[in-house]
Amino acid sequence: MNLGNGSIQLTNLSHVGFAVKDADKTVEFLSSIWNLGPPESVIYEPRPEDMFVGEAFSLKVVFVKFGPVQLELLQPLDDKSVWSKFIAEKGEGIHHVAYGISNYDEVIEKMEEQKHTLLVSAIYQGYRWCYYATSPGGMVIEFREEYARGK
Repeated sequence: MNLGNGSIQLTNLSHVGFAVKDADKTVEFLSSIWNLGPPESVIYEPRPEDMFVGEAFSLKVVFVKFGPVQLELLQPLDDKSVWSKFIAEKGEGIHHVAYGISNYDEVIEKMEEQKHTLLVSAIYQGYRWCYYATSPGGMVIEFREEYARGK
């Protein structure tokens, strides 16, 4: 096996995202077995002008601390999103791995050069995020602009 000389360092696993039909029931299930941190819930409905790729959607997002890892439970509230399509095609489960990055433009440029498929891209609370379907590997990777502007 020959390894490439990738130039971009990924240092922060932000979270693991799960597409679920019912985020509250999923939290109840997980907390019946493990001692979780308190969940944080938000309804995310980006405005059309906040969407770069994909169409506007409605989504319930629940973050829960699962030991050292943050889980993001993504419950589609319509049939327009990548998560609703994922559930329809594959069922509930791990959807993506997310990395918080400061070099967003550099990472996106590299993903585009390698011709990975951009699934969705938008702004959340002033910061950019996107999902790429990668091949080979079949992974969906989220990049989140978490460390820009001195955050």
